[in-house]
Amino acid sequence: MKRSPTVRLTILNLLCIGALLTLGFAPFADGDETYWERQLRLRGKMNLPVRAIVQAKYTSCGEAVITMAYNYAYPEEQVTEQEVIDFALAEGYYIEDEAPFTSPEDMVKIADHFAETVSSGTVQTADEALELLTQKLTNGDPLIIDILARLDDPDSGAHFVVVTGLTIDPKNPNKTRIHFNDPLTGTNRSAYWLGIEGVWHAWQNNGDPGGSGWWMMIPSP
Repeated sequence: MKRSPTVRLTILNLLCIGALLTLGFAPFADGDETYWERQLRLRGKMNLPVRAIVQAKYTSCGEAVITMAYNYAYPEEQVTEQEVIDFALAEGYYIEDEAPFTSPEDMVKIADHFAETVSSGTVQTADEALELLTQKLTNGDPLIIDILARLDDPDSGAHFVVVTGLTIDPKNPNKTRIHFNDPLTGTNRSAYWLGIEGVWHAWQNNGDPGGSGWWMMIPSP
């Protein structure tokens, strides 16, 4: 697959993005380079230590990823997935047996109840999306995105995950990989960014109302 010069430039620029790091990691004295940026530059890989959990219900992936992201941002104020589910059920933001179960719009409402600050938006292109992921991740903040339950199956249904990191090969942009916590398995997985079975394709084509390119972040206070 041929990539545009912009895509290649974006990949190369990933290794020189500076941002303030949260969660107690201090910037290195050498300029404004942060711990996670340094990991990406030296190792070609960075992955935030967000604890993965298995979703409590078959359709509660949204509530599970909010729990993961919140507990990473607020380590002193942990919540359980059941607490998130109970609130979402009471407010009508989560319907266990009716798709989309929890919509992207309602995900923001749920997160806003628990967190001091919630950011969300949409991305339109692979370049924009990868730039966003890299900026937020090297800043120490994981992102929630809406993809497919099985990346190789367009009929598998929409599925929320927590993006935790990425692996870069500046010599081959097609080998860029995204690391994410999957609440369906309770593990940290990785998949290629590009291609018909890649994260970007699944992010664009998840089928959720307002889900194409949608993202949400619970930043550390």
